[in-house]
Amino acid sequence: MRGRRSGFTLVELLIVMTLMGIMGMYAYPKLRGSTANWSTRSARQQVTSMLIVARAAAVQNGSEARFIRSGNVVRVTVDSNGTNVTLASRDLYRDHGVTFTTGGAARDTMRFDPRGVAIGLTGAAMYKFTNATVKDSICVSKLGKVARSGCTA
Repeated sequence: MRGRRSGFTLVELLIVMTLMGIMGMYAYPKLRGSTANWSTRSARQQVTSMLIVARAAAVQNGSEARFIRSGNVVRVTVDSNGTNVTLASRDLYRDHGVTFTTGGAARDTMRFDPRGVAIGLTGAAMYKFTNATVKDSICVSKLGKVARSGCTA
């Protein structure tokens, strides 16, 4: 007579593994879309904070500060006794897989005067973020305020 053994049979394990695989097939597309959404949101928040840093640096130092876009790389510089000092620099494509472009009145370089006002900006500046199927944007007013909406372009 054989004693009772605890555990699972091979058939039971295969059934559970098959069910997990089927559930994973349905969950994967939703998770993939979510990660694209998260990375786009992270890039947007990072650029927003860098624009705020540029404006604050101009006011704090009493000199011109710049937000510079070069492809997917963004950086903040401030004029310190005639020398541009880089405060922050990020590669949005490398960090988040996001393509960063301009639209509307936006330029590759946004300058802020010592009062925190954008120099040479005639309307709202729009910056666009694209990652796979997810698109997002932010707007910067002439007064340097950053918002998620309000651009006319």
